[in-house]
Amino acid sequence: MRHSLALARRFAFPTAYRYARRIAFLAVLILPIVSVSAQQTQTAPGTGAAFVSRLAAQPVGFQIKLTWLDAPGFTGACIIYRGTEELTTQSLPKALRVGSVPTGVGYFVDTPPDRSDYFYAVALQDAAGTAYSLLVPFRNKTSIPVAVQTTAPEETLAASIDKIKASLTGAGDSIQVSFTTSNPTRDLLLFWGPAPLTTPEDLLRSTTTTPLDPGSTRYVVAALPGVDYWFAVLDAGLYKIGKTPLVKGANVTSAPVQVPVTAGHLSLSQPSIPRRALPLPSLSLTRDVESNQLLADDSVPTFPVEKAIDPTTEKAIAGLRSAAPGTRPLPRGPSVLHVDTTPSPSGEVARLLDIVQGPFLGGDMATTERRISDFLSLPRSPELEAHARFYLGQVYFVAGRTRDALLEFLEADEFYYQETEPWVDACFEILERADR
Repeated sequence: MRHSLALARRFAFPTAYRYARRIAFLAVLILPIVSVSAQQTQTAPGTGAAFVSRLAAQPVGFQIKLTWLDAPGFTGACIIYRGTEELTTQSLPKALRVGSVPTGVGYFVDTPPDRSDYFYAVALQDAAGTAYSLLVPFRNKTSIPVAVQTTAPEETLAASIDKIKASLTGAGDSIQVSFTTSNPTRDLLLFWGPAPLTTPEDLLRSTTTTPLDPGSTRYVVAALPGVDYWFAVLDAGLYKIGKTPLVKGANVTSAPVQVPVTAGHLSLSQPSIPRRALPLPSLSLTRDVESNQLLADDSVPTFPVEKAIDPTTEKAIAGLRSAAPGTRPLPRGPSVLHVDTTPSPSGEVARLLDIVQGPFLGGDMATTERRISDFLSLPRSPELEAHARFYLGQVYFVAGRTRDALLEFLEADEFYYQETEPWVDACFEILERADR
């Protein structure tokens, strides 16, 4: 039956049957040629048409994971680009090159600087350095923007500075500082001064700090002749949160640089501007701020005159004092937070722990005050600042500076309430006794 129907269709529609056979025959001949041609457009060097395919961008936390299929038979590198608008062959040179991987890897993880929408593209480069920048939608570029789910921490986004070098310029009257940066989108800070920069406190004592624009890799400093200068470059965002990695030869110069003193330079030992001998005059208010009228002597604001408390008020205060619970014993000896009873491997907490286990527990309160003050002179996280102020409050308490100690303990009680409570009570007790 099936054969009879086939014969019927063949003889009933002879013309259609002949055309169908011809089309099928041509398809058999053409399809392999098209397939080979398509493969060659992805792999043939010099055609400008080589590209990866199936590029996909997936947000994972504060990163974007890109995956793709390599061009068959192509050997070289995959160059990854990121932009704020959809990338085309014309706009690709303006996009940011965020990285590269060898062919055969098939993926790349990017860390955007914020939660904005971004577009991506993957271009190819062969071993000879020839670039293939053709961008094809749904092949090697994204057409839908993608954004990260959370913002990356500063430690992840921060630029790593390396190969710092300071040398005299060609004229010999200034110093050029050069370096490399791992992230050209980050703001940087350049420090320099007449002493080595080895600790975070040295940065505060440096002569000058200047911001550098993103992408900067060199800066020229007009230095004084005859003075040694040391330099350091840090990521601005990292410095803002109190992270100050200092590595000699990487982001800190290993040796000083000096502009030589010549006959044309002014000698530093002969200042041209004399110093002022007298201090500035004190502020004297003689006229009213609003009316500009002369003030009478008795119209100038003064401190209020102390007055005795009313007997009724004095009796009420005495009653409150008698009903108050007995005084608590004052804390004895230094108090150490539980977190500081175990070693800290590295970082800011380790530096603070070194102060606690060193001069603080050793009873050298003067050194403890100086080192904690230096520690707090840099930006710290709120919890770490409270951590340090808990010990600074104890230093002031031992020195008899009760009001200063109370303020430090109140700064620390948000994170260490139970630990600071007895110290706060002790401060209030001492201040109350002093007011009686």
